[in-house]
Amino acid sequence: MNMKKLLFLLLLVLPITAYCGKKKPIKPFLRTRWKETMRMKPDSSVIAFTDTMFLSFNGRDTFSYHFKNGFIYNGAYIFKEDSILDLGTVKYRLMEFKVNKDIVLVNENGIYRFGVDSTDTVKAIIIPKEEKILPVTSIDQMIGHWTVYKKTGVGSTGAPDMAMQLRSAYITGPSTEGKLGYLFGGDDPGNAPSWYIKNFNEDQSLQCDGKTPRGFKVIKCQKGEMILEDESMRYYLKQFR
Repeated sequence: MNMKKLLFLLLLVLPITAYCGKKKPIKPFLRTRWKETMRMKPDSSVIAFTDTMFLSFNGRDTFSYHFKNGFIYNGAYIFKEDSILDLGTVKYRLMEFKVNKDIVLVNENGIYRFGVDSTDTVKAIIIPKEEKILPVTSIDQMIGHWTVYKKTGVGSTGAPDMAMQLRSAYITGPSTEGKLGYLFGGDDPGNAPSWYIKNFNEDQSLQCDGKTPRGFKVIKCQKGEMILEDESMRYYLKQFR
């Protein structure tokens, strides 16, 4: 084993006491946005890349990340005492963290350096006051891949846990299986949605089944944006490309 690989393995094993300390409580990351600036192999050799990763810490132990022009993953992260940053779909060891400067993450696939991101990687769509919301009369108007980019609470029941919150929707329209599409929760892997759409009702609502029976009111579906609402949350979705 050469010295570079040996050093890399030692870094994976040793905790970063300079950042975490031995007994200090783990604090959530400040609200920050990061953009990948350098990617290296485990032996520290720099490699070229075009699928830039963007990572955001959104407060209250929540995060979002996506690769350039790729699917946006949202969820709650766990930062453990051994400096492991668990994003649910992937884990990294935090090797370096300089506030408002850079972050270095590492796992068995490589080493990733991030700098502060000041670009508009995801632009929220705001409904203009003068926009006329047209009725949604058919599931065909909703066909496509949709990703949640904003959520707001409704009512007084409080926000559901992350697993019950929508992350994305894949609406197919009528199929031979009798399913009109699929809804993914915050903890769902990309190939295992928690719910499927069994019916689109005349009252402009989606009747869903799967992990639990659910219903969503379709508030809007036009101009590249869809808004769904249940008893506790309103979800704003967009077809990112």
